[in-house]
Amino acid sequence: MSVAVISSLYHCEPHLPRFTAAVFGFAKQVSEVGLSVHYVPIVNDASDYERTQIDLLTREINANYYGRMTPVYVPRESLYASWNRGIAASQAPYIAFWNADDTRSAEGFIEGLRALQDGSNLVDFPFTRVSAVRRLFLFPQQQRLDVPRLYDPESFARGNGLGPFFMMSRALYQRVGPFDEAFRVAGDMEWAGRALAHARFHPGQSNGGAFLIHGDNLSNTGGDREDIEVNIIFLRRGEWRHLRPAHPRAQQDAWHSWGNPGGFQLPDEIEDFLWGPAAHERWRQYQRERRQGSVQRRIRLALAARGLLRSAEWSLYQRDQQGSL
Repeated sequence: MSVAVISSLYHCEPHLPRFTAAVFGFAKQVSEVGLSVHYVPIVNDASDYERTQIDLLTREINANYYGRMTPVYVPRESLYASWNRGIAASQAPYIAFWNADDTRSAEGFIEGLRALQDGSNLVDFPFTRVSAVRRLFLFPQQQRLDVPRLYDPESFARGNGLGPFFMMSRALYQRVGPFDEAFRVAGDMEWAGRALAHARFHPGQSNGGAFLIHGDNLSNTGGDREDIEVNIIFLRRGEWRHLRPAHPRAQQDAWHSWGNPGGFQLPDEIEDFLWGPAAHERWRQYQRERRQGSVQRRIRLALAARGLLRSAEWSLYQRDQQGSL
């Protein structure tokens, strides 16, 4: 098998009919162009329904010679523990991932695999962000937004983690090391930071697929846990200017309980920014500003730039430009 597609599945019943149909169609399509794919779903704490549907999909793919599927059933574990487990369960030289609530593009997948076979070891793609919105208080409508490729090997900041459809070589994974299983949300971004020094990056031109926003996503939601984990990434790297206000007590607890295995001593001003006396009000203001609409945000930033309004976001922008916290 030339490429392993790893899926970490947990309580995915609402997405399972669409996911299994998409995987089967994808498997048929890529097999028709001669690609040999090993599908490895890691099913966490499987319900009877999930086990039945995954076993059925496995039989259909294997019986029709649309690649090979070997599901692995495990108790609940972190997403990144499942990714590491899935990689260990396959010998394929190239690796991709597929979340149950997303849909991979065969076109992007084929481009990525060809790039890896030609000598690249990491590929990322633009993708489509799909979410439900209400217009004029009517029924929800689907909104589709094209998102540029996220990963940038020349500039690694909060917005430059890997997109949901990235691909890599096993050789790169072995060199960089496994995903950090202590992370629950931003482990792929943490791994991407470690990969910077070793990546021969191919910027994918095809659309990687559709990323569905439904309210229960782990990442790309701007939630407290994601903010905390991304801060830990940059705390470990000593890159203070990329830090953002997060829940002070939760940030402090995370850093001391699992985020700082090397026992790194932070400068006093960094601790003060994240969990000092003024940190809670700074975090609350930052949260309020993030919830504002785009028009309000532009007005607020324009006024802050002229010194007419206090803004946590504008202060952070100025610090970014200065290159320090």
